[in-house]
Amino acid sequence: MNANLRTETEQVIFQSGAGGYREYRIPGILPLKDGALLLACEARAENRGDWGDIDIAVWRREKDGALAQVLCAGQSHLPPDGSMRTYNNPVLVPDGQTVHLIYHRNYEQAFIRSSGDGGRTWGEAREITAAYREFPFAWNVCATGPGHGAAMRDGRLVAAIWLANGEMDGGGLTRRHWPSVAGCVYSADHGQTWRAGALAGGMVNGNETTVAQLPDGRLLFCYRNMNGARCRMLGLSANGETLDALWPCEALPDPMCFGSLAAGEKGVLFANCASQTARVNATVRYSVDAGAHWDTLWQVDAVAGYIDIAYANRRIYALYERYFPEKRLVEEIVLKISEEIAL
Repeated sequence: MNANLRTETEQVIFQSGAGGYREYRIPGILPLKDGALLLACEARAENRGDWGDIDIAVWRREKDGALAQVLCAGQSHLPPDGSMRTYNNPVLVPDGQTVHLIYHRNYEQAFIRSSGDGGRTWGEAREITAAYREFPFAWNVCATGPGHGAAMRDGRLVAAIWLANGEMDGGGLTRRHWPSVAGCVYSADHGQTWRAGALAGGMVNGNETTVAQLPDGRLLFCYRNMNGARCRMLGLSANGETLDALWPCEALPDPMCFGSLAAGEKGVLFANCASQTARVNATVRYSVDAGAHWDTLWQVDAVAGYIDIAYANRRIYALYERYFPEKRLVEEIVLKISEEIAL
């Protein structure tokens, strides 16, 4: 299938400077059964990269486009006071009528919050860092996704993760995000408890990862990495506990930026910056053979960055950064919705 879908809807969700935050980054999207969308991101108060005063913001978008913030997790001071409170890497996980949000504090503690009413209200945060301590890897940096997790058809929940054992920077306040490994955590009891799943070997500094369930029931993982081929790595697993296959996918070039998988009814979609060298050309591709071959489906935008996608109601939903390298700034996080298509 080679197509060039039209964009049916375009809406700026997060704008640089709004709410006193310098920048909004790291988008995540989750369609709800009532037609609304949950949209998550990092709200960064200052220009200090992945560390600094950063909050997690979650918004609910109604079918008519109306937006309302439903959660802010963090402790940022506005304007920043020079201290550091980093809340990072939000991941939305569907679970029937419930939605979970996994996020991290200072890349060293993992938390989960849950909502039973479509994200309008949220329960208290529970720490789940113990699941990350089960991995056979000595880490000082942990993070989820980002983007969204997966609910398998048997009810198991899966969230991609990555771990790093980095050198100290910034006077001992921050840590580098490599050397790193990528894997997943899973829950068999609707998010109450989480366990360490498969780690992927055979790649250089695997990190930000996305996961979706294929029509045949297996899980497909897509890994950002630092291999010299400058392309994504793909992995297959029956249930997230072990990895059954891992291979480089030259059909998916990547400039080391987050990309996203989404399950269709007959195949799987992947979106990223379709370049080996720059964060440009946000593109959605489609595979019907478990990632062996990919067709270009939708040229989302020439200006790109991190992108998370979902497929629901016969439409593709793309939430992505418009990053301008000359400004070193993500000016907007934009939602685009494609025309109707059966996938």
